[in-house]
Amino acid sequence: MKKWMVTLGLSMTLVAVAACGASEIEEVEDDGDTEVSAEEDDDVDQAEDADENEGAEDEETETVEEEISIGDTMNFDGLDITLNDAYTSEGGEFESPDNDHYVILDLTIENTTDESADISTMLQMSLQDDEGYTHDVTIFTEADGSLDGEIGPDRDNRGEVPFDVNESDEYEFIFENPFTSGQAIWTITDI
Repeated sequence: MKKWMVTLGLSMTLVAVAACGASEIEEVEDDGDTEVSAEEDDDVDQAEDADENEGAEDEETETVEEEISIGDTMNFDGLDITLNDAYTSEGGEFESPDNDHYVILDLTIENTTDESADISTMLQMSLQDDEGYTHDVTIFTEADGSLDGEIGPDRDNRGEVPFDVNESDEYEFIFENPFTSGQAIWTITDI
């Protein structure tokens, strides 16, 4: 019996280690058709030429991360996750927040892979306030839809995810996979 338990424990450890890896995360570019006038195109060319000249003088280049916020889509391991909207609520007739208020996120998740994907709001989503406190998903009966469950290939799901949080000037919505490293982070202000 003891050998069986040790063998089972080692097998589960190997499976867990093999499953761990790094998630592939990238911003999904808006495919809106934006027209550029000839004057704007010349300005862009001149700015690019100036940047090339500066780059020739200085070998090191600095990478600037763009802030991802409401309306932006991130691809997280083949899932296109869009933060459609964010708003606050003081609760309903039968519920009130333990902290200052609820922040409710309206999300769409599209599975762009060839395999089904399982979504767990409790395991994969959190909201961090400007003091660094992280808040998990809470139960709020007035939220529309649910994102929990399986999303088939080439299908999408939309729902609202509530968080019971402290008052904050800024929040960060964090999406992650508990079995891999990496996070997709949206910055939320003015809600």
